[in-house]
Amino acid sequence: MEDFDEDKRLKKTLLIDTITAKCATSSHAILQQIHHVINVAGDGKLDATVLSGGYTNFSFKVFVDTRPELCVFAKFCFQYALWNPDKSECYDLLRVENEYRIMEKVSKIAPGTIVTPLALWDVCHEGQDMKLLVTEWSKVDEQFANQFIDGVVDVRVAPKIADTLAKLHNIKDFDPDFNDNVRPFMVTMFDQMFAYGKESSNPENQNDRTGEYCVSLGEEVVLKVLSASVDKYHQRDCLIHGDSHVFNTLVEPKPSIEELEDFGPDGAVVLCDWEMAMVGPLGRDIGLALTFPVGCMIAHMLAGRAEAYTSIKDYVNTLLDSYCSRMAEAGSSSEELASILRVIAGTCGNFMYLVFYKVRCQDFFPVESSVDKEYLFDAIGVLGWKFMRLGFDTDFAPASSGMDDIRKTMFELLEEEVSLAQSMFDSRKARRQPRKSSMLRASNRRISDTQMIYLMAEHARRSTILSNRGSACDNTLRELNED
Repeated sequence: MEDFDEDKRLKKTLLIDTITAKCATSSHAILQQIHHVINVAGDGKLDATVLSGGYTNFSFKVFVDTRPELCVFAKFCFQYALWNPDKSECYDLLRVENEYRIMEKVSKIAPGTIVTPLALWDVCHEGQDMKLLVTEWSKVDEQFANQFIDGVVDVRVAPKIADTLAKLHNIKDFDPDFNDNVRPFMVTMFDQMFAYGKESSNPENQNDRTGEYCVSLGEEVVLKVLSASVDKYHQRDCLIHGDSHVFNTLVEPKPSIEELEDFGPDGAVVLCDWEMAMVGPLGRDIGLALTFPVGCMIAHMLAGRAEAYTSIKDYVNTLLDSYCSRMAEAGSSSEELASILRVIAGTCGNFMYLVFYKVRCQDFFPVESSVDKEYLFDAIGVLGWKFMRLGFDTDFAPASSGMDDIRKTMFELLEEEVSLAQSMFDSRKARRQPRKSSMLRASNRRISDTQMIYLMAEHARRSTILSNRGSACDNTLRELNED
């Protein structure tokens, strides 16, 4: 950890020195104001607070110490961490350039829900090339995931997310190979997923419902569904965010943590972390946006919090309604909407099975005990497989199924797991557990999900089978988030 802390200190110094030197030539008002205060008037100096990162980047809030309202967001990206002895673990800095480009494009067509990028600067230190991405600071700076952990979700956010993603998906002028260098990371994960599929469909390995379900399908069906999911991932319909779930969505902070006040006044929202943006399938972004909310719906019912389940369900329905409406207005036919809903369900299920059930990343669900946690992940694994079959297996849902049929089946499958969770709670004759504010909020932690995906891909690349599910990923994540 000493090497990690020293690396973090060094990056912070490089960041401050770079912005101090370069803001003088910027045409953006906020950087000009910062330049005037620190370089002309001499009334303050730059400081920075680490928000997240450590393996391939650090994210900072950068501000003038005497004028904290003069602040920007900065992401400092490097080819490898200076404390990491394995220099083969190299990060492609072209992704940062593409992140800057896509943010420029989308911020113009969806102002208010994308922060404006201000600069992308090259930095070199001791022979290592780095990129410094600077954007406006958004006052909308709390991760949306906290609301799902709380169990009270601001439904006003849903149409704004739907509108932004629909505008992105309907951009006509794009390079079909845009940011294609992100694809190998996901392909590596998919390669590992096939190993998981074979393992899960082996009767000798099973000790939970997810394993039993995979055994009931058989290895041939399991691998067929996984192959169809990978084929769909490679489909190039439109520009997509590629990492659009609730840890990469920012909303207004709660007015009061102690009193559990629910939302800020405006229902404002910002989509962030665009480095996984690429050309991909319609439906993937909304599917990713549903993954954590769906898991939280089951988790809350395990604690008897039916009102939390209802709040999240209202949000999910509003998001789907709004997105389908925007896409229909843009010209999508009912058949195309049915196909999109399949991809939404299949993508959601794929992520739930791989990331939540198998690798155990994003382990922030609102459950109290280790027993409930194991039950929850197993329920997520089963539901993930049923969603995958709905999305990618026409033997499960015929190709002729309409959009209403797909959506109805999706909620029926979800409600089966929710009912089982409710029965589990009832059988214990326990008291309903009170709603609590998210521990992530209370500890002022921000989780970098792109970081998690990178770590998962790198870990999977070096492993044939992860016999100890996600242990390496979990250990690294703990190090990265201990600030």
